[in-house]
Amino acid sequence: MRKRNASMVLALTVILGTVAAGCGKADNSPSASSAAGQSPAASAGVDAAKYKISFFNSIGYRLTTPMPTKDQDPIRQMIEKDNNIDLDMVLGGESWKDKLNLLISSNQIPDVVSFPDRASAIKYYDQGLVADLDDVLKGFPDLLKSFDPSRLEPMKYKGHMIGIPASEGVGGVNGWWINNTWLKKLNLSVPTNPQELLNVMKAFTFNDPDGNGKNDTYGFVAMLPKDGSLGSNSGGNGFQQIFWMFGVQPNFVDVKDGKVVVYNSDPKMKEALQFIKDMIDAKVVDPDWVTIDDGLKRDNKMYQGKVGIMIEDWRRLEPAETKKMQDTGGSVPDWKQIAPPKGPYGDQILDTKPFQQSLIGISKEALKDPGKAKRAMAFIQYLYTNKDAYPYLAYGIKDKTFTMTNGQPKLIDKSTYNEKEVEWRYNYAFVRKANDGVYFDFKNPDVTNANQKINTSYLKDNNVNPRVFDDPSDAMAQDRLKYVNEMMLKFVTGKEPLSNWDAYVKTLQDKFKLNDAIANYTKQLQGDGIIK
Repeated sequence: MRKRNASMVLALTVILGTVAAGCGKADNSPSASSAAGQSPAASAGVDAAKYKISFFNSIGYRLTTPMPTKDQDPIRQMIEKDNNIDLDMVLGGESWKDKLNLLISSNQIPDVVSFPDRASAIKYYDQGLVADLDDVLKGFPDLLKSFDPSRLEPMKYKGHMIGIPASEGVGGVNGWWINNTWLKKLNLSVPTNPQELLNVMKAFTFNDPDGNGKNDTYGFVAMLPKDGSLGSNSGGNGFQQIFWMFGVQPNFVDVKDGKVVVYNSDPKMKEALQFIKDMIDAKVVDPDWVTIDDGLKRDNKMYQGKVGIMIEDWRRLEPAETKKMQDTGGSVPDWKQIAPPKGPYGDQILDTKPFQQSLIGISKEALKDPGKAKRAMAFIQYLYTNKDAYPYLAYGIKDKTFTMTNGQPKLIDKSTYNEKEVEWRYNYAFVRKANDGVYFDFKNPDVTNANQKINTSYLKDNNVNPRVFDDPSDAMAQDRLKYVNEMMLKFVTGKEPLSNWDAYVKTLQDKFKLNDAIANYTKQLQGDGIIK
């Protein structure tokens, strides 16, 4: 719900007050410019004048935590010194659009603006807020080189670069886990295909793998999110990975051989739904799946130790997690991650690679002053490429939240200080790398990093979703999505026989205008250069 303007003004005043300019020297900040004898801004070829740079931050990780004054913020002091700027940072949060719109209407347009999703950035670009970066980026080649091309591609819109990748999504977080203790006890092998998977699930359900003489275990657990989706990128982990065995995914749009494909009507989808129905009919799926609508409820199933195969987070053998298993289930099973079983068409997919959603750009207003525009771009380049500054941006305050030993950073145990007092530091941490084990503070890095390596080996390229769902002209989009979710749930639970598949596809095409949507997707992807 949109807040009253008076409330927004008061909230914005408080936020702006927390970042008001102050004095003080950062005793624990690095001298990023000392080695070269000049500031990063100067080395980027910008003038020596000091600029005030305003930054609207909607991508920080603690946006509800107010920032301290400058004399209490050594990270800001470091940034300002190294870039020869006065930094004015406004935090977004859940009401970030209201705050940004208020700034715009008050003629206080930020110089640097970040967006948590591509669709919003495009909207503000079309409205004239966000500038093309094509020309100004020519002076900052190192910035572009620092990003993987797959992350840069979504930054293009109508043939122009409208931003730089902001926070890097972590790919392959959730993977296939199997209870190796049960596997050994029942003398079973790791399943490598759908039929073997179903056989192991049946054994885990009916052959008393925990040896307690009770019929209280299940082969698999899934979840049903509140939107009713069995799959898709926003859907629940569990059935989502079953669909991928068949090379399809509900509500997923793909490009094959230069043509748009919507998996909702793909014949392989019918096969995937039949397999899931077979799982449910065989009673190998924990029946609680219909009420598990968030990750915490799913996690608890692993802690209880009554399910043999799960799709779970790669960090489940970190000490904090194994303690929960011990406390909840009374033991820590020999859980191990495995490769996704290979489907009948040779598909071995865990999930998709993260689509670069968030971006950071420069306003057209800032571009009116060439000197300020270059300094703003130098500031952005500093955030993403300066190796000396990275530990402070990603980990916080030296000797308070992290230490450096022989050039190697290490986080300090949070129990030794009041974390609430320094939570604001995470609003600088959006630059952290997705594979940064120090940032994620792995306690069992060998195992956890190995799990990540397994997961990231089976990620499918994705430069289409969620791009195609940004089209406001698709009036049937929500009704079509609801229909698909409802029908797929009916198919797997038997409320609708799969013999009615062809009727479902026809309804999707006739009533819900699937072919019109495909035409729109094709036009949009052609405009973005995905389809030639």
